[in-house]
Order: sequence, then C-alpha cells, then structure tokens
Amino acid sequence: PPIDHTSLPPELWLEIFRYATHVPRARTIAPPDPFVPERPANYAWGMNSPIQSMHTKCAVVRVCRAWRMLATELLYEHVVLGSVRRVYLFCRTLVESQAAEQKAMAVGEPGEVPPAMGHGRWVRHLEVQRWAIQRSSRSTRYWECVVRSVYQCPNLRVFSGIWQTPLPDGLLSALGQYLPSTLQELYWQQDSVLIAAKELPILTTTFLSKFSTLRVLDLRKICVLDAERSLQHVQFPTLTLPRVTYLALPTCPLLLRFASNQVLPELCHLILDAAGAPRTVWAHLVNRELAGFLEVHGQKLTTVELLPPVTQSFRPGPIGISAFLSPRTCPKLDTFVFDCREKAICPSSVALARLSDRDGRESAVRVVAAHSAHGAAGPAAPLLEEAHPRLRRVGIRGTSISRLYPNKPAQAQAHLNAFLGCRAFFPALEVVRTLGFLVDTSTDMFAPDVFIWWTERFERIGVDLQDGEGVVWMLEEEQKAG
Repeated sequence: PPIDHTSLPPELWLEIFRYATHVPRARTIAPPDPFVPERPANYAWGMNSPIQSMHTKCAVVRVCRAWRMLATELLYEHVVLGSVRRVYLFCRTLVESQAAEQKAMAVGEPGEVPPAMGHGRWVRHLEVQRWAIQRSSRSTRYWECVVRSVYQCPNLRVFSGIWQTPLPDGLLSALGQYLPSTLQELYWQQDSVLIAAKELPILTTTFLSKFSTLRVLDLRKICVLDAERSLQHVQFPTLTLPRVTYLALPTCPLLLRFASNQVLPELCHLILDAAGAPRTVWAHLVNRELAGFLEVHGQKLTTVELLPPVTQSFRPGPIGISAFLSPRTCPKLDTFVFDCREKAICPSSVALARLSDRDGRESAVRVVAAHSAHGAAGPAAPLLEEAHPRLRRVGIRGTSISRLYPNKPAQAQAHLNAFLGCRAFFPALEVVRTLGFLVDTSTDMFAPDVFIWWTERFERIGVDLQDGEGVVWMLEEEQKAG
C-alpha cells in the first residue's frame, strides 16, 4: 500500500532533518569519547560540510509552510559569522524578525503577552570569526552588530570566538553583560597574543566567573608569544567554575599556570594540544607548570588526551606521557590517549626491583633494554616508579600498518612493546586501541595478518588490542587448526 508521509509526527520529521544536516561540533564543542567505535564511510556523498548542511537547511525550509515551521530552528541552530557582511545581515534579520513578532502580538488577543524574541530564540551555537583588520569607522559598527546579535540570542548554549586581531577595549565586558548566564560551552581562539600589551583580557579579568553553568572551556588555540617573559610578572585571578567538566589547553606554560589558579571541582576530562602553543616555549617550562597543574587538579582527572604538534619532522610533544601515569599524580585516571610519536614509557630500576612477579620483571627488563638499544628516541620522563591501579583504556593515535610491521621498527611498535612489557604496572588495563587506524579499510593485503600477530601477543597478557572500529582481530579456528 502507498505510504502517506504526511502522517509522520512533527518530532520524527525534525529528527530526519537533523540527521540529514548533521555537522560535527555544530550543537556542542564537548570532546566525544575517544573510544566510540569508528566506522568507515560507506555512503556516496561522505560527511556533511558546514556549507552543504546550510544548503540543505535552506532547501528544506522552502518546501512548504509546514516544513518551514519545523526546520527554521535548524536553520538558526548553529550560526557562523565569518565576514563583516554576514554579521550585518544576521543582526538585521534578528531585529526584523523580533519586530515582526511584536507586531503580530499587538494585533492578537489582549492579555499577558510573552516577550518577542524573533529568530534569535533558535540560536544555540554562535560562532564569530574575526579574520581581517577593518577600518576604524566600519570596525565600530561591526562590533556593535556582534554585541547586538549576542543580545538577541537569549537561549545561547555555545559561544565560539575566533579572533585574529586584538579585541577592542570594552568588548569583553559587553559580551559578559549580554551573553546569557546559562552559557554551557565556550571556545576562545586568539592568535599572536602579547600578554604585556594586555591583549588577552579573558584570562586576566573575572569574565569567566559570570557563567556558573559553564561545562566546556576550550582555550587550546590561544597562542601567546611572550609566555616565557610573562610568567615572571602576570598574576591571574582565582575564579570558581563549579560546572567545568571538560578543559582544553595548549601546551603553553602561561595557560597551564592560569588553569592551576582556578577552582574546578568537577574537572575530569583534560585535553592538551601541542599544536596550539608557540614553538619558542621551552619544554622545561611546560613541564614545570604541568607539575603545578597536576598537583592541583590531577586527583580529579579520569580522561587525558595529548594532541601532537603539527610538524613534518614527527618529533614528540614537550610533555612525556608518563607524567600522567603515576598513581600519586592522577590516581583516578581511567582513559589515556596520545600520539604514537611520543616517547614510550619505561620503568625505573627501583621499580623493577620492587616487582615480585618474575615474569613481569623479566618483561619490564626487556623494555629497558629496548630503550637502551634505541637511545636516540629515549624513554618518556619521568620513569615509571609505581603501578597505576585504575588505568583501563589506552588509545594510540597516528598508527598505520606500515608502522606495525615487526621487521620495520617504529615508534608505534615501541609503545605496544612497552605496554606488553609493563603489564605489571597496569593491573587494570583492559584495552589498547589504535585510534584512527581501521584494519578493514587498509589497502595492504597483509594488514590483517600483521595486526593479528600483535593481537595474539596482547592476548597472552589478558589485554584486548583493538583497531579503530573496536574490533579484536583473531584467526578463525580452521586457520589455527591448519
């Protein structure tokens, strides 16, 4: 029998439209669980881009009045203001839609009338991108339209600010006044910042404390040029951010010190991005400030992700992965994710002497010997001193099949061998996953065999080695018997 699509409830139509126009990070900037199984793209058009998504939304609202009423909220759900003209047009649209709504209410039935909000009621994520320097006469109008647009969005949940130029005086206080106090997620990016010139007021004022419901704070793309010099004289206010659960920072000593001074009782997920820090910062400054940060917040962390620097040299980041693997530093750490270019873990001689299990001690000794044989890379500092009782999941990014061939030593293999040899230091370890690498999509015909060779070695120590899909590759019983 023919299907009558008009009988579908509006809620179902809305979910269909939402699925067809989905774009990552449109509704939320919270980092997803890194261990959500990845799936190879098997559809013709691939993933939506923001432009494709907006084209689809515009097409949907033009179909009929019923669809327009349903899909208008999707059209304004995530608004990106990437040019001066778009800022002006968006501000004008919000003002005109509010005026039209007020006019419609005025001719309605008398009684208590709710305030008109126009299309601004649908905006959940507002992203402002300021890339080019404008002349002062136009710049004043530009910033007025930005602030007015923020004011017209009372239900805003996510605000993203991407600034290539220094912010004008008074803008931050205006944003603090007109952004809703119920803001849940904040992304802030500033390039080439000079602290001495007071170009980063978001850190040196009480702006953040105005949002008591803030849950996600992403500062990873703030690039401070004079971080080393500013460490000596910059004082950060101590703010209480009671709901912040996700914190993303660059490997910049100044930002680490800022985070150390804040009261974050609910913090559990930390992202450190080596690509967002200036290359002039010395590693010893980063590690010193990281030690101070972990002393304050390490007891609460359950998930830590280290993102690598953007470079073709495949050099490791400034932070050693073992800094988070001490039970004294991060006793609740459950999930740890890092790139395969980082230096591998290695136990100290004192820790080896404490091991009572003979097999475990011999395996760890082999790890130490492997590091001695490949002294160029060296082990991650500090060396492992104690077993971590809670670490359950380890994710290794940047792996490819070419880095897993046993006859071609690579840093990815150093990490796998390190966790194989140091099993006694991680008694709760259940899963090691090669994030981003899917065996089923590899064009190498020997990829399954190579991955199975590693899987069987991890099986002997009671740990699942999984590819990016979360699949444990094993030989079939017939193959084993043969």
